[in-house]
Amino acid sequence: MSGIARAQVVVVDTSVVVNFVKAGALRAFDDYLKDKAVITADVFRELEDWAAKYPSLAGLLGRAPWSQPVDLSSELKQKVVDILGFVEGLGEKAALQDVGEVTCVVLAQHLRDSGQGRPVLLLDDIVHGKNLAKLRGLDVVDTPGLIVEMVAAGAIPKPLGGKVWRTAFSSRSKWAEYETRLAEADDG
Repeated sequence: MSGIARAQVVVVDTSVVVNFVKAGALRAFDDYLKDKAVITADVFRELEDWAAKYPSLAGLLGRAPWSQPVDLSSELKQKVVDILGFVEGLGEKAALQDVGEVTCVVLAQHLRDSGQGRPVLLLDDIVHGKNLAKLRGLDVVDTPGLIVEMVAAGAIPKPLGGKVWRTAFSSRSKWAEYETRLAEADDG
């Protein structure tokens, strides 16, 4: 698994951005990704919906690279439709939640296969995004992994990292894992 700091291209899904914006850590997130971030048109639309509730997100979407979403080719869109057909049994809501994730995976695979760099996916698993990426040999970093990486790199203060962690996990039982993961990162 690759870290975000070493990545050439980071294909970003909606959920990770939302976790950082809800915690008030969007600036640190944006500073860390810099111009490596790439989003699909579907993720851009999802983030626009969230921007109605979180105005700072609208500011992010107004600046490059966030303001320049990738619209998939017809061939790649068909791949997305084919993949989403496999999750049809999970219900319409699940399939709709998966659109951004699936377009991220398809875009990352296309970037890698066409020689446009070794992308890292920044996504959280709604239904099967991580498994889909793993089957395609793609590197994935999720919100907890990014938080730990950013704290270890000094890109975000430990208390703010903890706030993002708590935002990402509504279950208090997961909150103690933050300290454990930070300790493991220090040992590694």
